[in-house]
Amino acid sequence: IAMSRRSKRSVPKKASSLSTNVRCGITSLVEGNESTVATMLSKAGDDVSVDTLVDALGDCMVVNDLSPEALLGRFFDASVLGPYCKERLGKSEKGNASTLAARIAREWAKPDFEPLPPKRPCQQINNDEEQTPRKKRRG
Repeated sequence: IAMSRRSKRSVPKKASSLSTNVRCGITSLVEGNESTVATMLSKAGDDVSVDTLVDALGDCMVVNDLSPEALLGRFFDASVLGPYCKERLGKSEKGNASTLAARIAREWAKPDFEPLPPKRPCQQINNDEEQTPRKKRRG
């Protein structure tokens, strides 16, 4: 009896296998932190987009079999995670990297997860106000 040999290698997973919430969460973390994430991933150049960085982080999670909490706790510092918690999740920014990673992962796991919109820099707000003509007061 001739038996066929099946390779024991499994088909590698892709970053696209990440849940929608986790992908959305990673995207919201990368937005505003592009240079930090690009440096961390050794992705140089001006052509590095948010989508490229999100895909790279997703691939890192899949290849290393990391949970979102493990990815955040292992690769991101509290100086990045704290402001993200406050500005994009509306949660406390206090704690060390592992505490913040757990807090973020808990939010990303919620079925109705939706990050807060990114805040505009104060300089941009001031420039917008200067360009808007003001009405004269009638007195």
